[in-house]
Order: sequence, then structure tokens, then C-alpha cells
Amino acid sequence: MKFADADSDFDSARFIIFGAPIDVSGSHRPGCGLAPETIRAESFNFETYLYDLEVDLIQSSICDHGDFDTPSEIEKAARKIASAGKFPMAMGGEHSITPSIISGFDPEGLSVLVFDAHLDFRDSYEYDKNSHACATRRISEIIGVENVVPIGIRSICSEELEDARKAGLTYLTVDAFRENELSVLLTYLDGLLSDKIYISLDMDAIDPSFAPGVGTPEPFGLSPLMVRDIIRHFADRLVGFDVVEVCPPVDNGNTSALAAKLMRDVIGCVSKNTD
Repeated sequence: MKFADADSDFDSARFIIFGAPIDVSGSHRPGCGLAPETIRAESFNFETYLYDLEVDLIQSSICDHGDFDTPSEIEKAARKIASAGKFPMAMGGEHSITPSIISGFDPEGLSVLVFDAHLDFRDSYEYDKNSHACATRRISEIIGVENVVPIGIRSICSEELEDARKAGLTYLTVDAFRENELSVLLTYLDGLLSDKIYISLDMDAIDPSFAPGVGTPEPFGLSPLMVRDIIRHFADRLVGFDVVEVCPPVDNGNTSALAAKLMRDVIGCVSKNTD
């Protein structure tokens, strides 16, 4: 099965979708390796026309490049896509896929905006330095801690908090979004992020009332509309996107559908703002 409307081949497509069904370091609910196929299936539920963006995805050249099952394959695929000047869109799998994708980019001038409930700044977790709980830490080692900004945070262990403070990691908790106008926070983020932004969306950044089917759910999260609006704000600067940690075995279908819808919205807003 291919993602809906992914009817172009690699050479002619602008948006290259691929699955990364890695599920090896999950610490709570296993099963996120099943997400790519489930998200693909849900992607057929939606109209091709995004009415509020006035974009029809039939006119956006999209290729589904299949699945890649190891970190080295994911990095190679990301490098191939990025070096060809195309827009990579990955479907995890767990959050450990994101450092591999970032390794495929030219790090010069690249910022990474991470939506996540968890800071993911542990040096290792359960003796695994490539755990999903270390994703932000590994990304920061690739492009520099000053170029990584996690947002939506509401779960941090004391050890990683100490490490993050020592390293100078800037992050926004979910309370920052409750206590401040979104426009104020977007202006703040504008000053932190470069003209080339990669967005990684861990679906547990979204409140589990909207996205219950994730590997490590954390209450009191962001709303889907807020996530959508933040992504749209940066549409003209985006160079890539991933969605991770959807866990179909514990989902009622809503989380996979929301992931598919957000992927389609990314295609729409990037198309509208950069064509």
C-alpha cells in the first residue's frame, strides 16, 4: 500500500514519503513499527482538496518510496532525498529514527523543531544510546544543541534536566503555551530557528484525549489544531518532516488518522507557501 495521492515516481516528485518501522527500544507500549502501513491506510480517508489552504494534493507531486528498516538505510534514504532537493517525509516507528534522518542532511544552517511530551535528552536509556528516549540528545550532537528546540514538553527526569541545562538546550514546556499567546511564542521561535527547519512530530506531544494510540502517552498535551498552526507558521522554511510514535495496537484509529491528516496538511502548506 502507498500513501494516498502518492502517484509520482521519485524523479518527478517533490515530496518523498517513506516508512521507518523501527520498534526496538520502546519502553512502555510496543507496536509502533506497525504505524507506517496504518497511517498509509488512514490517508485514503481524506479529500484531496484542502479547502482552507486552497490546495489540491492531486496537483502536488508525491512519491511513496517504501520502507527502510535499519538506521543506516534510513540515513541513506534521507541523504538521497535531501541531496536531490526534495522534501523527505518519514513515518515512524519510534523516535530513534529522527537522528538517522538528520544525519542525511547537510547540517549547515539546519534547525530542528521537535514536538514531544518528553525531553528525550538522556545520554542513554536502558543501556541504549540510540533509544527513543535519547532522540533529542543525539540530534543535538549532529547539528549542535543551539539548533534543536523541543516544544510541548511535560515529562523530564532530573538527570536529563541537569544535562540539558549544562548543555544550554532551549525548550518550551506545554505550560508555556498555556500561559502565553501563541503569536508571542511563535515570534520567540522565529528568533531561535534558522531559514532551514526540519520538524519532528512525536505524536505524544498531542494530548492523549486526541491521540491515545502512542507508545508513551502523557496527559496535558497540545491540541491538534495548535500543532497544525505551528507547523503552518514555518511552512515556507520547512525542509523535511517526520511523524513518530504512533502505536496502532493500542489505538482506536484516531491517532493514525490524525498523523495521516497532519502529513497531508504539511504537503499542502509547504506547497502553498513555496510554489
